[in-house]
Order: sequence, then C-alpha cells, then structure tokens
Amino acid sequence: MLTGSSSVQATKQWSTVDPLAECRRALHKEAFAARHPLAGHPLFSIESLTKVAEEAAKRRDDIYVDAGDLSLADKWGTTPSPNMTIPEIIDRIDTAGAWLVMKHVEANPAYKALLEEYEAFVREIAGPEGSRLLSNAEMLVFITSPRRKTPYHFDSEVNFLVQLQGSKDLWVCDPMDRSVTTEEEIEQYYSVSITAGTYKPHAETVARQFTLQPGDAVHIPTHAAHWVQNHDNVSISLSLNMEFPHHYGDTYRANHHLRKLGLKPRPPGTSQLADRSKLAAMKGLRQVKSLIAR
Repeated sequence: MLTGSSSVQATKQWSTVDPLAECRRALHKEAFAARHPLAGHPLFSIESLTKVAEEAAKRRDDIYVDAGDLSLADKWGTTPSPNMTIPEIIDRIDTAGAWLVMKHVEANPAYKALLEEYEAFVREIAGPEGSRLLSNAEMLVFITSPRRKTPYHFDSEVNFLVQLQGSKDLWVCDPMDRSVTTEEEIEQYYSVSITAGTYKPHAETVARQFTLQPGDAVHIPTHAAHWVQNHDNVSISLSLNMEFPHHYGDTYRANHHLRKLGLKPRPPGTSQLADRSKLAAMKGLRQVKSLIAR
C-alpha cells in the first residue's frame, strides 16, 4: 500500500501523501501518491457498476472491452472482444480474462457529484494559475480480471489512477525521457492515433513502481508512459481526468505536419517564437477546415 502522512486535505478525504508544494511542482511532470475516500462506496459495487455499464453501452464509444493474455507491447483495439453481453462479462469477470472500460460515467448525476470532489482536489494542487488550464473532468471505470495486464501507453490528460477494489502494480516513466516516449510518438498521438506509444523493453528498468490497494491513487503525468499488472483478484479502479485547452497539443500537431515534409521541427518549449508561429498556423488551418465544412 502507498504509505506516508497525508499533508494536504483538499476536499472531504482526498489528500496528497507528500506536501502540497511538492505535488504542485510535480503535477504533469512526476508521478506522486494520493489518498481518496471512494473505496467501499456503494456506487462502485459490482451491482451498481453493472447498471452503469448498461447505460454506457447505449452511448456511442463509451464502453470498451477486450479479453485475452495481453503483453505490454499490445495496443488497444487489436484483441478480440468477448462474445458475451456486458452483464455476462461482469458476472464472469473472475475467469473472463477481460478488461472493461466505461467512459463518461459522470453522465449519471450521482457519479458527477463524486467527480466534482476530485476536480476540487486537483484544482487545489494546481493552484490558481495552473487551474485555469484545466477543464472537462471525466470519470472512467475499469473492471479488470485477475492477473490481467494493461499494456504500455501514454495519455494527454491530467490523470489519477484510483484504486477501489483489489490490488495491482503500476509502473510510470518520466514523461520527459525521450528514450521512452519520443517526440515523434507524441506528435502521432495528437495527429494520428492515441495508441502511438510503442513499448520499449528498457522502460521497465527506468519506470517507477507503485502498488495500489483500495484507498490509494497515483498521479500519472501527461505523456508519461505507463502500464499495469493486476494482482490475483478482480480489480475495480477509476481513471479521473481533466483536459488541457485544445491548443496544448497544437505544437505537436504542427510538428507532425512538418516532419511529414521531411523537416526536423523543434520540440515544444525550445523556441517561443516557433511555438507561437505553429499555434497560429494550426488555428488558421482549423478555421479553413471549418469554412470548408459549412
């Protein structure tokens, strides 16, 4: 279990393990531990989540499920879905070898209220300036069969992995380690596919490992490669996310177009002038596309 004395209480029982100032510096840059009050909450019982899954299945693209013995190098969407209904998968989750993802659970007002408590916690960590960049809080629920892996990948959001039931190991890499996550992969993530991250064996030697028990949470920085190994139990966990403004990825999108032209663009942050020019170009391209679409 993640240990340490909780040193900041943001709202109700959400808290960081390390001091607030340290976590504010680490937000988006380094993984850090937190504690949450949601373990054992009746809204996250299997019975309640079966109803949530049925609701999510009625919304387009708000449920994902796969099954099988995945490796770290596998990508989402490359493994077959089980030939079972969602309630059947959940009922047989002990033996199904499955990973079930429910998106936008906050569409249900009861879950939205819990998400708002998380959002207040993250905004407290981010501080007034950092908080202005964050919006669109989202709740995803994961139900995972015993011993299942969640393959190597990275995300763009401000993300906390929150453990509710069962236990698992999580490995998180330095988001600035370009031997693990390359500039080209980040550009492709924003421009081509969110599965652009490609597993590299040496990532296992440089990643930071956490063991999560119910009540534990870990901040996974933006663009930090990570993967999960479930223990010998059914796991229920949340991915609680907040988004950056649309322009946050525009420099990477511009670099993707420049790289396709055979150029070697500067990474974001190395030149303010170049970054501003790329943002202006992407804004103009977006406006042109909007006019054409009318």
